[in-house]
Amino acid sequence: MLKLIFLGLIGFVIYKLFFANKKTVSNSTDTDDTNELIECSICHTFVPKNECKFTNNGCVCKECQ
Repeated sequence: MLKLIFLGLIGFVIYKLFFANKKTVSNSTDTDDTNELIECSICHTFVPKNECKFTNNGCVCKECQ
């Protein structure tokens, strides 16, 4: 009986060390807004948000700057 408890405890420790610590990676687009497209206020083309310059008149793309 003691051998079964010991074997179960060893199996549980091995499971916790190697298999239970794997975290899932979420590719959520709700928090990641770098790929969000915004319309340029001058030429009216849609460009990624990280390539825009924000002015008082709105978003301006690299070509219109």
